[in-house]
Amino acid sequence: MGPLVIQVTGRIAITSKQGVRPNKTIIGVGNAEITGGGLDFYRSYNVIVRNINFTNAEDDAVNIGQNSHHIWIDHNRFSGAVDGSVDIVRGADYVTVSWNHFDHSDKSMLIGHSDGSASTDVGRLKVSIHHNFFDHSRQRHPPGPLRRTYYPYTLDAAADVFALVVAGAGAGRI
Repeated sequence: MGPLVIQVTGRIAITSKQGVRPNKTIIGVGNAEITGGGLDFYRSYNVIVRNINFTNAEDDAVNIGQNSHHIWIDHNRFSGAVDGSVDIVRGADYVTVSWNHFDHSDKSMLIGHSDGSASTDVGRLKVSIHHNFFDHSRQRHPPGPLRRTYYPYTLDAAADVFALVVAGAGAGRI
């Protein structure tokens, strides 16, 4: 199957993490919401996820791993995930996380899985993070364990996590 655009409208309740195959654009139309579960990238590539509210995921809302690459997570809102809002792990590469709202998230973003699986990440985990709003999120903020992250223009309303705020941008909404 070739490239595919998937439009999400309304509220979709799922359980667990649902696999995302290569060459997909998943875009929310209007007030699109995925609740109860999340998206799992396993050896996936050329994927865009945009304009979706992810709420109350029973695990990760978005898990990008297993050598997935060229993934763009853009203009989404994350709240209430039991584990991570966005995890970028196990050899993922060329990932951009931009213009997202991490709304009272516990674990915002994990980049790099663990010291035990660090060998899968060597030479990978090239991640760009920009214009995200960490709105009272508690932990797992960038840059991650391997410090290869590029993160200009990150908004942090709480001002208690490591973040770069553009002069004059303030802590306004995205």
